[in-house]
Amino acid sequence: MEYWGKSRNEGYDGRTAYQELPICCIALIGINVMIFLVGILVPQLGSIMREKGQFGVLYLMYGGEFYRLITSAFLHSDAAHLCNNMLLLYFCGDVVEKSLGRWKFLLLYFLSAVFGDLLSAAFEFSTGGYYNSIGASGAVFGLTGAMLFLVIIKKGTAANISMKRALIAVALSLYAGFSDVGVNNAAHVGGLLSGFIFAFLLSMIPTREKRRNKNEKR
Repeated sequence: MEYWGKSRNEGYDGRTAYQELPICCIALIGINVMIFLVGILVPQLGSIMREKGQFGVLYLMYGGEFYRLITSAFLHSDAAHLCNNMLLLYFCGDVVEKSLGRWKFLLLYFLSAVFGDLLSAAFEFSTGGYYNSIGASGAVFGLTGAMLFLVIIKKGTAANISMKRALIAVALSLYAGFSDVGVNNAAHVGGLLSGFIFAFLLSMIPTREKRRNKNEKR
């Protein structure tokens, strides 16, 4: 996979940021897979993790259990649910992490998970229907939104992904959710919008290299 242009973030060993492995992305996938396997191998522990970690707006209202905004993003209902999210996490996260950097990538990932759940909570309030949900979809859709933003500002050249292909990928991802039952589409939309917005905000923060180059010019 090739990325646009030449990186300005070359290290002293000559490697560029785009040539490095997406360590944070791979680590998140590993954590999600490990948690899922533990739940399968130890069913009783899996039930406890789901009960204590799933997201529901009533847990926030009456229990103040805000940690569920994060823990729910590391739980999955079955192997297909896990695989779908992890595939999107890798292919979108690879682009986003190498473009924004590791710390910005992690911040965007977790903020997207939180705001995806918050939009889900707002939707539940508006409809009066309350339910519990699990999955990394909000965070993963945040990466999809961030990738779309990066493709737009890079004029369709991010990771050789054209703007048309990025828009189709987003549309198909949303369609897959809305065409299926038992899917928290509000969290998907919330993650997508928050990822796009946070990618814009984080991209305005200068990198270490840019700050160093600015100081050198002085």
